Amino acid sequence: MSNLTNAERYTWEVIQENYEKIPQISISELAELAHVSLSTVNRTVRKKGFAGYGEFRYSIREKKLPEISGFSTEVLSAIAKNEDELLQTINNISAQEVEEAVKMVDEAKEILIFARGLTINVANELLRKLQLFHKPVSLYDDPEQITYYAQFATADKLVLALSLSGENPEINIPLKTVRQQGGKIIALTTDAESELTALSDVSLIGYKSRLEVNYFDLDVHSRLPLFILERVLVDVYSIYQKEKEF
Repeated sequence: MSNLTNAERYTWEVIQENYEKIPQISISELAELAHVSLSTVNRTVRKKGFAGYGEFRYSIREKKLPEISGFSTEVLSAIAKNEDELLQTINNISAQEVEEAVKMVDEAKEILIFARGLTINVANELLRKLQLFHKPVSLYDDPEQITYYAQFATADKLVLALSLSGENPEINIPLKTVRQQGGKIIALTTDAESELTALSDVSLIGYKSRLEVNYFDLDVHSRLPLFILERVLVDVYSIYQKEKEF
């Protein structure tokens, strides 16, 4: 939430704490509850990706909480956000894009994985799984290393670029070098309109919930969408390999 002001950050926290009540709360009532202006409420939800408070409230009204006994409404709300990311990501996956990605992985003489921050956890899992198929694959998470090895990503090499937002310059700038060298690029991200997607030959797009709360001025957002995309890519590649044996 680093793009939010202090007032907007506090407003978002109040929204999260009263998540289940939002469908019944008007913007005026929310502003009074958070001790902020109406414009602050609207700015907050717009920065989270909604057209305004009306759309935000409607989106919550349409989402039913999962029916799980033993949990409070607050806990069910947290579970619902993860369920939303899971289902939306699965619905977003393009079979054609996955098939193209699998063929690129299979044909690549060498695979380079680029990732930064907490996304490195997803990248590490992807690295280990691809190594099980005896693919020559390496992972780079340091900006200087990413920049250096991008110079050698020629036509017979494939770069798997993982980025939640798709707007990390420490990954995107080196990828421009990869394109100049003729290397292939597969993106795993959550923004179909991001620079990373534009730079890539194939993009697997997940869904990042706009309702996630982050109480820290750090990038600690959930990587669940990327883990799902990575799992699907590897599972389909495994099926592809078995079919080649027959």
